[in-house]
Amino acid sequence: MNSKLKPAFCAWAAILLPGLPGNASSAPLFDSEETLDVVLEAPIRKLIRQRKKEPQFAGTLRYTESSGEERALAVVVTTRGRSRLEMCDFPPLKLTFDPDETRGTLFEDQRGLKLVTRCMRTSSGADWVHLELGIYRAFNVITENSFRARRLNIIYRDTESRGRDRVQPAFILEPDRQLGKRIGRKRIRPTQVDPVQMSARETTNNLLFQYLISNTDFAVKRGPSGEGCCHNGRVFARPGEQRDWIIVPFDFDQSGLINTNYALPDERLPILRVTSRLYRGFCWQNETLPESIGLFNEKRAEIEAALISPEVSKRRTRRVQKFIDRFYKTVNDPRELQEQILDKCRGPDSLPLRESPVSAGYVKTP
Repeated sequence: MNSKLKPAFCAWAAILLPGLPGNASSAPLFDSEETLDVVLEAPIRKLIRQRKKEPQFAGTLRYTESSGEERALAVVVTTRGRSRLEMCDFPPLKLTFDPDETRGTLFEDQRGLKLVTRCMRTSSGADWVHLELGIYRAFNVITENSFRARRLNIIYRDTESRGRDRVQPAFILEPDRQLGKRIGRKRIRPTQVDPVQMSARETTNNLLFQYLISNTDFAVKRGPSGEGCCHNGRVFARPGEQRDWIIVPFDFDQSGLINTNYALPDERLPILRVTSRLYRGFCWQNETLPESIGLFNEKRAEIEAALISPEVSKRRTRRVQKFIDRFYKTVNDPRELQEQILDKCRGPDSLPLRESPVSAGYVKTP
């Protein structure tokens, strides 16, 4: 940790460790979908240069409360992520707060927040941020068992150099702890999940949604080697219960709906590009699919409104609309439903895929 950080940070860092109880909170930060304007002051260029070392620097987050009061909160800023850490011009970040400073503010009870940043300086980079935020909000439409997100207009102000301020889109994600409180469950860390332990309804909704956005970069039975379950998913359960577990997905930058220039499917999958949909649900879910499809049809207007942000470029908006239309044609056409989903289900012995390969030498399939 940077030597300039306040000593008090070391004292309260322990509360960030997993498993420690926290105080109940209504998390007002995520109760609103209004865009929040913020300024993040930190040694930004140094942070980017040292990104792979996951450096930690002291910074300040500035914003204005709804009352009009201006706030300046001390934060610790560090890089995070895997594929985006390698591929992006600007890496995703994590902001860690001093709870003594956030008390009585919009950020009260926020300890550590994931910040999803604008990956590339191009116009496509802005589209990717808006589309991924839309994916989180579309899944909110499907189920409350989903991560909420808050959009930011953010100015990165380098404290060690003078440069022009630029406003960039970004968003922050609801922490695991607060999601668990909101849905009456707690995050657990099993090494693997048996299908009989999964909530049938929530798992079907999850995997049908992954098919909608054409995402295969996840696992719902095991995590990467040496890690707990699940890859790009968090497991939540009611205290003491061994069934009805819910796996809440996150990280959708590899989805075909976004179609970033670094997204690639796992080499063992029978698809060459992420825009080719592949259903990765289980055969035991087939009997619950009609209910889920009915829900997706009922919520179609809300799902589309969430996915197609007015901030997204017109060209990409047209492509996304066609992509969504293709999903609904498939699930509502008996023949296509049989061929593309029911016949493609995975059996009970199917193994989860490892994480998508990440290499600076990878080039998107044309």
